[in-house]
Amino acid sequence: MKHIAEHKDNAESIIEHAGFSFLYIRNLSPIPVEEVQYHSAVIIEVKNYDFVRLMVSSIRANLSPDIYLKPIFLLKKDTYDDAVMDELADGSIKGLDELDLVVPTVERISTRVQDLTFTNSISFEAQIITKLITLLYTKEQKTVDPFPYVYSNIGYYYPLLSVNFQRTEETVALDILKIAEEEGILRSDYYDRVYLCSSCSSNHLSYREVCPKCSSSNTTPDDIVHHFPCGYVGPMQDFKNEIDDKLDCPKCNKRLKHIGVDYDKPSVIHDCNNCHHKFQDYHVNAKCLSCLSDKSVETLKPTEIKSYRLTKKGELAAIKGFVTTTKDIDEVIGTIKYDTFKTMLKYEIERLKQTEGQSNICAINISNSSQVYSKLGSDLQRGLLKDLVSVIRSNIRSSDVIAFESSSTIVMSMNAIPNKIAKKIIGEMVSLLNDLIKTSFEDLDVLFDTKVVALDYAKTHEAHLKELITDFS
Repeated sequence: MKHIAEHKDNAESIIEHAGFSFLYIRNLSPIPVEEVQYHSAVIIEVKNYDFVRLMVSSIRANLSPDIYLKPIFLLKKDTYDDAVMDELADGSIKGLDELDLVVPTVERISTRVQDLTFTNSISFEAQIITKLITLLYTKEQKTVDPFPYVYSNIGYYYPLLSVNFQRTEETVALDILKIAEEEGILRSDYYDRVYLCSSCSSNHLSYREVCPKCSSSNTTPDDIVHHFPCGYVGPMQDFKNEIDDKLDCPKCNKRLKHIGVDYDKPSVIHDCNNCHHKFQDYHVNAKCLSCLSDKSVETLKPTEIKSYRLTKKGELAAIKGFVTTTKDIDEVIGTIKYDTFKTMLKYEIERLKQTEGQSNICAINISNSSQVYSKLGSDLQRGLLKDLVSVIRSNIRSSDVIAFESSSTIVMSMNAIPNKIAKKIIGEMVSLLNDLIKTSFEDLDVLFDTKVVALDYAKTHEAHLKELITDFS
């Protein structure tokens, strides 16, 4: 049984049905988007398309998972065709008497939301990637496809991602997708290529044939006529007479009768009405309708548009929480890239084959990283990672290197020392790190796990790394 509770000014309604609370947004009756978090799902009445776009976009663009993950259903009695809005929503109904049809979807999404772990991401890029993959997970959707969209500044729209950006910032969505692919969260396939304004990256361009001298599009074309008998070549205007519409050769005064027999039109000449320059080959300019820049098409930025698919790693990142991109942790001073660490490890194993010495790789893992990062903002997260690296660096030799395997696992080399000593150093490091946490971060409990692996030149560097971090994955 449904119960509809009317609120002030009739601006909103709450519908209780099948144990769920539906926020009913009537046509042209906007509500504060924060109201969405208190309900199980949202129903938006479709009459004014601009209003629907505004409400759906404001929900999906919000930064709170309690808001952007809420199921959205469109109440449309008439035919309504907007593929982007359908992608952003979770379904549609024709009337409130069809609520039973969407209850299973609400139940499914609500259940899948419970699977997710939410942490504060270190960077804006990581935050937006988190939004995208959690939406994909809760909607049980694997693909991120581009939609041709008249409201998009670049001509294509990735609904669940592009909704986070203003029209003038939509190319950032392409950057985010590239980062997600580099992280192994998405994989891509070529879809199309677009050309964007070199000044503002807009795809809203007007292509025009212009004068090569002054770039004016105010030109008049005229056929070039070749008179076979006398060989005269000139613009059509030279052959016209003032008496009738017939053509007479200005050189031999003979009348032109049949095209292809006594004359032809081998080309076209253009006359610029602005600077009166005559030319045969025009230039092609693209005038941007967004910033009004007018430049040669050669200056446009070719940009690939791809379709993407969520990987298994991406699905796990949605469930466990995605804190940082590789770029974020690569920028921590005192560390090297993880790929570089792997290469150096490979060379160290090769060196041991010649010397039969003793070397080690070590790892320090924040076992409760999700809880830790959830308590810290982006700046404090960066500060924590920098402090951890600083303590580690001060307790190993300058010849040893440090890298982030992930935002929660730091790996390092301890070359040319026995395994027993390496374990002792790691133990002392953890004590120092705990002291650092107590001093610098109030009421923050950080749990560390460690592991030390002695290098064996009979094993590959991949086998060593797998042994080192397998317990932390």
